[in-house]
Amino acid sequence: MSNEVKGYGARRAIKAEKSKYLPVSNKLKLGLFPKAEIRNHMEKYNVDLSVCDPDDPAAYESFADYLARGFKEGQRPLDQSPGVLICPCDGWLTAHFINNLCTIPVNGHMYSVDKLLGGEGDAKEFAEGIALIIRLDESDPHRFIHIDDGVLCDFRRLDAEKNQEDSMFFGPRCCTVMNTKRFHGVVQVEACGNPKGVEQLGGGESPAFSRGEVKGRFLCSTAGIILLFKKGMMFPDDEFMVNTRNALETRVRMGEKLGVAISMMAF
Repeated sequence: MSNEVKGYGARRAIKAEKSKYLPVSNKLKLGLFPKAEIRNHMEKYNVDLSVCDPDDPAAYESFADYLARGFKEGQRPLDQSPGVLICPCDGWLTAHFINNLCTIPVNGHMYSVDKLLGGEGDAKEFAEGIALIIRLDESDPHRFIHIDDGVLCDFRRLDAEKNQEDSMFFGPRCCTVMNTKRFHGVVQVEACGNPKGVEQLGGGESPAFSRGEVKGRFLCSTAGIILLFKKGMMFPDDEFMVNTRNALETRVRMGEKLGVAISMMAF
């Protein structure tokens, strides 16, 4: 990748570009001619299917299935260390402190947690907490897993905020409010710029979920996940904080360690 640089830590890093974040709108990748579209996409973005299941492009019945492809067993092992926060997907990560005004500083702009949650969540609970933003690129499998054992408290789909000059956070999105074993109250926001672009694949009517269980998939090529943690619940690995301060995104993989729980609360 042409803009790859040497960041702090062992993971790959690239320069963060505001233009790469989530757009106002995004087309669903349903595909009328999936076989041809899959071949073209693989060539254009240098997609490696050798780690995926299936690894034969002809085995995918639709472009959406290819876009949200799974991994072969053992390719994305979960970090089993006590108190570890695992990554929900492959992508590029930046880590941000949420200030006491409940805004997130990203690329020189301030984004409101209250607007991110559609004005329906208690944004003040996240003051002085941590926000992790994971941007998926075209070559990444567009599926994501649960970061911890827990129960679903609330789920809602939010429309795009009107009159927003920059809709990186405020396009159509899904918000999941969770109570988790290691991190207590967490919000996960899945955004892709299309109200029908996120498909939830959880455990049906059951509110409980398990660490590493598939949570859902994106049907749009441009997508991202935002994780919000309350103060004192989690601290990310140093390299994410250092690289973010230096305007760098850090490469992450599904299942690997992103940080650690500061307080192991009763569940």
